[in-house]
Amino acid sequence: MREFMQKHSYSAVRLFVNQIAISIFGLVLAIACGRVENETLKVGASVGAILFYLFLLYAAMWEAGSKDKLSYSQSKSSPLTGLYIALIANSLNILLAIIITICSFASEGGTMHAVGAISSVIALFVEGMYTGLLSVDLNGIPLNDYWLSYFIIIIPALVVSAVAYWFGLKEYHFSKILIPENPEDAEIKREKKNARKNRE
Repeated sequence: MREFMQKHSYSAVRLFVNQIAISIFGLVLAIACGRVENETLKVGASVGAILFYLFLLYAAMWEAGSKDKLSYSQSKSSPLTGLYIALIANSLNILLAIIITICSFASEGGTMHAVGAISSVIALFVEGMYTGLLSVDLNGIPLNDYWLSYFIIIIPALVVSAVAYWFGLKEYHFSKILIPENPEDAEIKREKKNARKNRE
């Protein structure tokens, strides 16, 4: 475990930093849309922020998997490494979800209920990209009042991180946008381009 943390701590911290950055972005969008009192716009902005967040996760974990490709072939690392990194990066989210769940069964007005309320506020701050979506009512109750919601919103990050790391490990990709061009490839492209120009 210690060796795993040393090797992948940078990736986990990078995921958490991305989360906080997009969380602030999502909160600002939710507040702006809330002021104009447009629920559809607020939900749409929240979905956009979530998709942007997941894209950043995908890019970061694909890169981590690609870098680990050599060590994977030598040490047969677990293909679930991306999931483990994401679990570490989401440890605060998971802890908050557990606290909210426990406190949701406490009687109103008590200390535990207050702890749950504070934990909900913290969760909405560190996962602000989901704020607009969690404000949607279900059976007359906003989704952020359901303890299960705080577990569900963690799942997309875990799934995307696991898949992206595995794709990076296997060099699978949907687009060349996320693939850094190495100097050798750039040189080959220049030579081909020059050869075409000379023929013309």
